[in-house]
Amino acid sequence: MAILSLCSFFPVTTEADTVAKPSYTRLFYFRDNALARQSFFTNYKYIDIFAPQSYALDSTGNLSGSLDQNLVAFAHISGVKIMPLVTNGAFSEASYQGILDNPGAQDVAIASLINEAKLNGYYGWEIDFEQMDMTYRDKFSVFIKKAGAEMKQNNLSLSVSVIAKFSDDPKAYPSNLWTNLIGVYDYSALASSTDFVSLMSYDDPYSKGPVVEYPWLNLVLDYSLKYIPAEKLSLGIPLYYWKWNDATGKLVGVGGNEGIDNVLKKYKVTSHFSVAQQEPYLTYKSGKVNYTIWYENARSVKKKINLVTDNHLQGFSAWVLGLELPSIYNVIGK
Repeated sequence: MAILSLCSFFPVTTEADTVAKPSYTRLFYFRDNALARQSFFTNYKYIDIFAPQSYALDSTGNLSGSLDQNLVAFAHISGVKIMPLVTNGAFSEASYQGILDNPGAQDVAIASLINEAKLNGYYGWEIDFEQMDMTYRDKFSVFIKKAGAEMKQNNLSLSVSVIAKFSDDPKAYPSNLWTNLIGVYDYSALASSTDFVSLMSYDDPYSKGPVVEYPWLNLVLDYSLKYIPAEKLSLGIPLYYWKWNDATGKLVGVGGNEGIDNVLKKYKVTSHFSVAQQEPYLTYKSGKVNYTIWYENARSVKKKINLVTDNHLQGFSAWVLGLELPSIYNVIGK
């Protein structure tokens, strides 16, 4: 579909409805579904970087995936930068090992990313390699340095996603998280090779409540700023909820605004706000079982944005469009 025809279906930014951009960069992740599209088309004025999770690299460096050209065209006419995520397959061991062990595969991967970006007018790429063993720490840093240099030569930006950490002591983390998930990221090296680092400061492994406990978030941020310049650090903000079975203490659900609306319609719900966690939560009973939902609203998102502005960070990276409460846009960019 031609860009001109899109103008009749989608809103286009005009001088009258432009929202003033704040001092920080607002990156929103995207996984393609109806709710995510609706959110993007409605709230594009609050989005600086549109980051769809839509590409992957295999063990030989070959790139697969695509982005709907309607989304590409809409982003371009709306002045929103496109920075897709590229993953190591489905976070596979074979994919990252094949690439990181083979300079030739790295060359193929980087060339493919550059060609795809130029073809579609992308702003750049965010490399989102996960589930990697810590023994690949140096090899991953070398790959990112190589990719960063090539992207720069081609006038493209590069960011990298990193799992949150607060200590270099492997014993500070449960199970084998340091070895199997966290220890592979050399924050300092990765920051020096990229335009910015997206810190996945959510999915707090210790939490029995919010997706990210506020004290843990502050520990993660303090640690990160020791190794990543503030102007290169994008703070991860979750837009989804965690639902807990109060009797068993088990996590039994993950969702977003639609799920909360359904709960509000079906059950007698009590609303709360935790000052300690700087986050709201809902409690309700279904049958004989009590449940608690911890989620993000405008107040809690504003608190996290305050961390961005108070520490002069590059911005935030929010996961994921379509799950958020509409009210959060009242505090973004204001």
